[in-house]
Amino acid sequence: MLFFATTIDGLQMGLCFAILALGVYISYSILDFPDLSVDGVFPLGGVCCTILMLKLGMPPVPAIMLSFLFGFLAGIVTGILHVKFRISKLLCGIIVMTAMLSVTLALTQLLTRNGMTTTIFSFRSEQLESIFSGEFVQLLGNGNRDYMILLIELIVVLAVKVLIDLFFKTKLGYMLRATGDNEKLVVSLGKDVGNYKILGLALANGFVAVSGAVYANLYSSYDNDSGSGKVVLALASVIIGMAVFSRLRHIKDTTAVIFGAIIYSLCLNYLVLVDSEGIYLKLLNAVMFALILIFNDKIVSFMAKRADRRSGVAQQ
Repeated sequence: MLFFATTIDGLQMGLCFAILALGVYISYSILDFPDLSVDGVFPLGGVCCTILMLKLGMPPVPAIMLSFLFGFLAGIVTGILHVKFRISKLLCGIIVMTAMLSVTLALTQLLTRNGMTTTIFSFRSEQLESIFSGEFVQLLGNGNRDYMILLIELIVVLAVKVLIDLFFKTKLGYMLRATGDNEKLVVSLGKDVGNYKILGLALANGFVAVSGAVYANLYSSYDNDSGSGKVVLALASVIIGMAVFSRLRHIKDTTAVIFGAIIYSLCLNYLVLVDSEGIYLKLLNAVMFALILIFNDKIVSFMAKRADRRSGVAQQ
């Protein structure tokens, strides 16, 4: 029973973090930009969504959609620091991450009744409806709450995936891919590479903020420390998905990243069964991520050989 409950929780977390991984996929895989600002933008999306719902009375779906805008703006800042001021990729991410943590703390003051800053705010006591409760759930019918949460998350994740896939089929999307693959080609076409980098980082952080907003709705709480370690989680999800699934026929990279996020989240939840007190959870998480990086090339090589073998058999 405990294993089943852990699996369900892992699937819920995995679908929530799949949106995060899709955002990091744009910055890391498409633009080859290791954006560390994720740890600051993730809680930014959560607190902005909570403010829109609690202070402005906005329904959860529009609030989650608008959280994309705040992440988009944070991504623009990261891009400008790198493109216009020639600051290194890693330092840009660190600067924006640090700034966003202060911004989210300041915004949290709007959520507290006594005007004092706190790191945790729960809107459950305010009887505020989230995307996983109220009228939105009733539209999908009555059923087990855990399964309804999974269904709603799946709808949101598929919507984000479809939007990203459609975007990369546009001329702008092709140019963004070209920026990551071959900057000289973009320059030869008379385009500004820097503008495409800024756009890509803005889109990536926008989806990171959406993931933070969904996370706040899922657990009915806002935690300023919720972004801690999210860049590691997202990178691991992207690496797992791309290594294991991207070479399979008829599976797009975005689908592979979603599967990677689910697998990694399940592994994290199963680690809780090993360390129930959570003392060594971060250590186990770090070790698992290190193993993924160590064996990544071997997994890619194995999957490539397997795909080549299958294509050879099909030709025969």
